[in-house]
Amino acid sequence: MAANFSSAEDICDRENCQSFTNVTYYVKEKKKLCDDSTSKEECIGKARKGRPNLYCEKHDGEEIKLYCKTHNVAVCQLCAMIYHQQPCMRQDIEGAILDIRVKLNILKEKVNDKLEVCRVYGDQIHQCRKDTDTYLQALKDEVDSVINEAIQTEKDKEKEDAAEINQEIDEKNQKLQDEIKQINKKMQKNDEEREKRLELNHYNAEKRREPINNKQHVLQTDIQNIAEEKEKKIGQLEISWQDNTKTTETTIQTLHTVLKDDSNVVKDGHRVKTSVGDELKKPMNEGEVKQITEALSVVRFVKGAGRKKYDGRMDGYDGEWTLIDTINVSDKITYPAVVGCINEYNVIITDEDSLHTYMLDIDTKNSQRVITSSDTSWVTSCELLNDDKVVCGKYGKGCTGESLTGCIDVYDRQWKYINDVTIPRNTTRNETRVDVAVDQYGMIIAAEFGQSKIYVINPADGKIMNTITCKQNIIMRGVLSSGHIIAQPYPEDHRVFIIDRQGGQREIPHSGVILNACIDPMTDDLYVVTLDDGSKTCVIDQRLKKIQT
Repeated sequence: MAANFSSAEDICDRENCQSFTNVTYYVKEKKKLCDDSTSKEECIGKARKGRPNLYCEKHDGEEIKLYCKTHNVAVCQLCAMIYHQQPCMRQDIEGAILDIRVKLNILKEKVNDKLEVCRVYGDQIHQCRKDTDTYLQALKDEVDSVINEAIQTEKDKEKEDAAEINQEIDEKNQKLQDEIKQINKKMQKNDEEREKRLELNHYNAEKRREPINNKQHVLQTDIQNIAEEKEKKIGQLEISWQDNTKTTETTIQTLHTVLKDDSNVVKDGHRVKTSVGDELKKPMNEGEVKQITEALSVVRFVKGAGRKKYDGRMDGYDGEWTLIDTINVSDKITYPAVVGCINEYNVIITDEDSLHTYMLDIDTKNSQRVITSSDTSWVTSCELLNDDKVVCGKYGKGCTGESLTGCIDVYDRQWKYINDVTIPRNTTRNETRVDVAVDQYGMIIAAEFGQSKIYVINPADGKIMNTITCKQNIIMRGVLSSGHIIAQPYPEDHRVFIIDRQGGQREIPHSGVILNACIDPMTDDLYVVTLDDGSKTCVIDQRLKKIQT
């Protein structure tokens, strides 16, 4: 074991210096220097006079003066002659201690550098949490602002309607002042009417607010789910970061312990060097913080481009659609063709076999027949009007005369027939089809299939407010929130038209022949369907996001 470690000479090794000293400093040439000489040389270590020697346990305390660099062990002279002859590389023990110390000190600096990286990484994680929390709170505030504005608008509408009712009743009461005997009876009847109408007005206002409140709940739930997933990811990163930091701090403590004593340097230096080197090679996955931030930065609240500004959704995904459900309707419908949507849950389907029309609730997956058709007339398109009525465009046979009747019908929400809307007949054939849509003002937009006229119709009285003449025959596909009309040329080719109310048009080209096109009413995104010749399948392509008109 180690005893006293003394020097054969106590004189400074620097040229022209004969100083005696208790402290010996070592430079790269491994010379012993006094205190004064260290200022003139590059000192890399020091040892006090009388430092402990090392002794060999195998050879009765033989002093250890050598170090085998091949086997990384300290040896005495006998060990060197017996076990560590050539090709072993040997070194005097003091030089070996200095070399090992230099390497361990370099490792110590690297470990300290890694600890600093850990600290910076931790700051990034904490900043990520703060920034994403702030961003999500801003999203929540934006949703609340829009929803609250919609609710306040409805409340103001309720107050305005109530004020009109009150004014109307008060005016009636004023006219009855001269008829004393009748005034009380008439006022009583009018007050009863007031109460009923106010109750009905309040009931209708609550019904209008109900989908707004439901939408707010859905949107806030979406944000909460995003926040929970974000917190889960960051929590996992924090656990990994804490483990890494703890391991790094333990490694630094181990290096401190080894470097305190030459015996530990000789005994454990090589092992610690290897383990610390392995620890420094472990990755920290700093890129995952950036991934979380980037993923959240594209999340947005889509307010809705159509008539219902509150009817928004959380958005932020650009990519392929994923099939989430399949609904089997074969018990009632043989060849289903989707002709419209009443709301986000109810899809209108025409059976191309029986020609009857059904309403499918995609939430409950139940379907019911709502229109019974014949082989001379059936529904091909369907839209919801502002007054909660439904307008349907139909295919009709046996068309004669200058007008088309029976090709545009209006129903209430219980699917009871209300009235027919008539438009001019442009085709020379005895059968045709009319496609319908509804613009941002609640006007019916109707166009005969394969013709060049588009009609803007007031649903209140069925009058044609405007006739749009297109540059060629078209198939109408929908209406943008701006009022511009989306159509395809007839026959179909690789183009989609955006047509304004004066008949001006802009073309949107596509690489293949377009079979169908539609507009997302919430975002004004345009989607087209083309035929993939290679696989003989239909492809849905998001041709443009948010069409600018």
